[in-house]
Amino acid sequence: MTASKQPFTHLLRYTIRNLEDSFNKEFNYPYIIFTDEHLGTEYQELASSLTKADVLFQRVGRDLYGYPDAIDLKKAASARIDLNSSMFGDSEDYRFQSRFMAGTIYRHPLMQELDYAWRFEAGTEYICPIEQDPFQFMMENNKTTSFSMALYEYPETIPTLYDTVLNFANENRLLVQQKTDPDSLWHFIWDEGTEEFNRCHLWNNFQIVNVAFYRGEVYQHFFDYLDKSNGIFYERWGDPVIQSLGAVLFLRKQDIHFWDNIGYRVANFFTHCPTEKSLYSRCACRPEENFDFNGYSCLRFY
Repeated sequence: MTASKQPFTHLLRYTIRNLEDSFNKEFNYPYIIFTDEHLGTEYQELASSLTKADVLFQRVGRDLYGYPDAIDLKKAASARIDLNSSMFGDSEDYRFQSRFMAGTIYRHPLMQELDYAWRFEAGTEYICPIEQDPFQFMMENNKTTSFSMALYEYPETIPTLYDTVLNFANENRLLVQQKTDPDSLWHFIWDEGTEEFNRCHLWNNFQIVNVAFYRGEVYQHFFDYLDKSNGIFYERWGDPVIQSLGAVLFLRKQDIHFWDNIGYRVANFFTHCPTEKSLYSRCACRPEENFDFNGYSCLRFY
């Protein structure tokens, strides 16, 4: 599944072609492409022509891809001006997509029919053959969510996010994992030196999930709490850090899988390359390219 728009047709085709070549030509799992705009016949034909699998195009309304009901539009516009020098800081659509991918997508009727979903992003690249079925792996190993890379969030985009999450945790103590639990994920986001949020999060532009968790009552209660604070629009809370903090609150480390054996690249720069020679010898990468070894990676804390 992905969210895409007409101007990104070439990027969407690139990634679908890549997914087909590396994995899906053997499995024919269907694609779901969500959008908030009308997609013409040519767009749909160009996207569908690359696979034998079903490709479903779903236009979503402003209730899912737009502002929440209670929003000060002037304050939201002011935030975009204040953050115009930050990555996506001046983008209204980035915030719409963040709200959608962080939570409202799981209220869409199609998502009620799924057990697992693979999120992909137009323009990203899977750089190794994927011979194992990741969906089967997730199901057989009782995994809830997964990731390929972990990194820091820009501090100016989330000044009140962590405090808002702590407020939720304090008001819902029976729902959240305890910091003293050695199997919890609190250590991943906690800087012991400063005793503050270290801004680490799991990147979710490649993510395979058990959909029941994200559409479930507990996660949606958490998402509603953040949504009503309007931090997505008054600041620039992104869906990766929102979902990561949700995982910290409600999951244990054994519920999450790190795809060490799947090669993946974003923006022709951020690369995860398998370190096992039998794998990377067939990949379009080498382990020394690995973002995991970059100082901006948070994988060492996971």
